[in-house]
Amino acid sequence: MHVFKKGKGNKAIDKTNAKRVENGKIVSDLPLVPFNGKIVPLFQVISPAVGSGESLRVNRYHDRFIPSSYGVLQIPVAYWKSSRGKFYPDIIVGVTGSNNYSDELKEKEYYTRYDGKSSLHNTKRIGEIWIQGEEPRAPCPTTLWRYDQIKGKIALEELRTEEIDFNGTIYIDGYYIKFGWKKLFEAKLGKKLSRREWRQIRNKVIWVVATEEKVILDFEITDRQPSYVQLIPLLSRIKERLGEEEIKKVVSDEDFAIIDSVKAVLPNAVHSFCVFHQLEKLTRIYLDKFKSKNNIPEQDKEFYELCKELILAKDAINSSVIFKQLQDISSSSRLSYTSREAMKYAAEVYGKNRKLLEKGFVPETNNTMEQLFSVFNDFAIMCRSLKVHRGLINWASNLFLLTNHRSFNTGLNRGLSPLQISRSYG
Repeated sequence: MHVFKKGKGNKAIDKTNAKRVENGKIVSDLPLVPFNGKIVPLFQVISPAVGSGESLRVNRYHDRFIPSSYGVLQIPVAYWKSSRGKFYPDIIVGVTGSNNYSDELKEKEYYTRYDGKSSLHNTKRIGEIWIQGEEPRAPCPTTLWRYDQIKGKIALEELRTEEIDFNGTIYIDGYYIKFGWKKLFEAKLGKKLSRREWRQIRNKVIWVVATEEKVILDFEITDRQPSYVQLIPLLSRIKERLGEEEIKKVVSDEDFAIIDSVKAVLPNAVHSFCVFHQLEKLTRIYLDKFKSKNNIPEQDKEFYELCKELILAKDAINSSVIFKQLQDISSSSRLSYTSREAMKYAAEVYGKNRKLLEKGFVPETNNTMEQLFSVFNDFAIMCRSLKVHRGLINWASNLFLLTNHRSFNTGLNRGLSPLQISRSYG
């Protein structure tokens, strides 16, 4: 059925929630779904199949109550006993095993949990926007946590096999996240932990590899302060997947675990270090005092621009020349207190960056990873899945796969996901 609107063309009516009346009852048609190579209605009861020479007889009839987005469904099923003494239940299409919750309801609750910016304990309130008709109660935290673990294993496989258009540059950075509970660790260790000891073991680092288009390729979870050896498996998987000759440049911060692992696995790639944070801190020194760049006095503004040139210097010689200019200015003129603070920071940056420049590194200002990690913070605050190490892996797999498909809400790429951007402009 179609409805005609002048100037808009013919538009099909959304019949997702359409219902009809039969014998005085409101009836809603269930969607057709694939099952074992066939198309059958959702929630259809399928009797078990047995091998040749084996027969079935009904052992007991039973009604199962399945919470779904269509309401709480009462579905009559049978339990069967075979001639060999084995027991088999009827299968309900769209319901995993003996679960009380339908797969489609858990799927909606799963996305409500993330897209709805809701904690597990508020899923019912946020979930109302997803549920049509009679509202079932929301799955409890344990049900959703177990569902996350199942989805995580599938998500990890998909994450590591996604096809993308690669431009030759990968970005690597680490994201710190709280892991587990103190009482759990103390029980396993058999002793009380001091605050310092707890801080040292409570954090894990999720090392993430992404493309310039913010497509997440892979990740590795390590301890708080890993050696470069712990990152070698991550980079080895990336090299095998993309090909060593295809990886032209690696961008990271100055973390030596990344630097040494890249040197070991991808020796031919150009390694750039991201100076985004350095520029950000320099700017903050002036904005904390003057509030706006337009308010910075001319002499301070010139000094500020020269500090920026120092951070962005392409080689050690250029860096040394600019730093000498900064020293001459600071010694021969009366700088403001703010510029003197900037000079202290410039000296710190010079010592750090020169060592990298002498090794052949080049500065990079693209803040791909920082933009990604700002998104991760929204999810990490709500996280309830870090009970065990594999729980953290499954949580990260679900999050990163969802991030790859999540559309941007602002900017030139509004409405497009990172994967769509990569495939369009690769």
